[in-house]
Amino acid sequence: MSIDPWLHDNLVCPYDGDPLTPEKKTLECPRAHVHRIVDGIPILLRRDVAQTHWAGLRALDLSEEILVNGAGEAGAGVHPFVQTAIGGTNGFMYQALSGKLSDYPIPVLRAQPSSGSRLLDIGCNWGRWSVAASRAGFDPVGIDPSFEAIHAARAVTRQLGINARFVVADARHLPFRSECFDFAFSYSVLQHLSKSHVRESLAAIRRVLRAGGTAMIQMPNKLGIRSIYHQARRAFREAKAFEVRYWSFGELRETFSELVGPTEIGVDGFLSLNVQASDRVLLPARFRVIVSVSEGLRRLSETFPSLRHVADSLYVSSKKPASE
Repeated sequence: MSIDPWLHDNLVCPYDGDPLTPEKKTLECPRAHVHRIVDGIPILLRRDVAQTHWAGLRALDLSEEILVNGAGEAGAGVHPFVQTAIGGTNGFMYQALSGKLSDYPIPVLRAQPSSGSRLLDIGCNWGRWSVAASRAGFDPVGIDPSFEAIHAARAVTRQLGINARFVVADARHLPFRSECFDFAFSYSVLQHLSKSHVRESLAAIRRVLRAGGTAMIQMPNKLGIRSIYHQARRAFREAKAFEVRYWSFGELRETFSELVGPTEIGVDGFLSLNVQASDRVLLPARFRVIVSVSEGLRRLSETFPSLRHVADSLYVSSKKPASE
């Protein structure tokens, strides 16, 4: 079963970084690690580590005969997977849209428009940010531990006429050769990982970025207004499972600077960890106010940078040094 030529040249074994040889339905490395290709999608997860999400376990056990209901190609409307997953992938304000979407909520990527730069979309789920990246001129490659999400992302991007590549993979063990991406992006993903797993992911991101490349990662602010409320609701205990881990400003700057490179922190939004101004028209009226307030405060923070410290959702942008 053939795979995309770029993937053929740039995928490596997530265990040891060795090159992979395509067989009929597998990719194999010289050390005898075998990775399946299911419906044309490489599954490059490691079995010797605990998965960060239950979907990774399902992907490892998936066979050609177990393609889930709704994972097929998209028809004329919004893909069934997206209709079902919208609340989980886009946040609580979108839950009322489940099963009712008339169009895809595609955000605007707040990055300098590019022309052909290769972008890695980490935790891409059904592909909304891969679509946004393509529309900004990037050449996107999306990864996610969920086969169902990756299968849907491929269908959605084909439906929208977007050229993108997708792989089932883990952010901690990126199955790509070193220095093959210009830009790494992740939204509402690393915030759910333990801080040790975030550190592993950042080290992997640095490895696959070219010298001078940029990582732009959305993360939650420990001192955000909404963030304090939600931490108080769980009595400020340590997060568990897939709960959000909150980071301080200093902790983000220090960690990202150490593991990727010089770091700047900007505002994504207030009062939510997933608010997108471009989605305002899709949301129920009671949430449009939140979106408007968030966007107003975000713009105000550009004039008054101290507001960043009480924003809930941050963009952490790090540049890999041009020379090591």
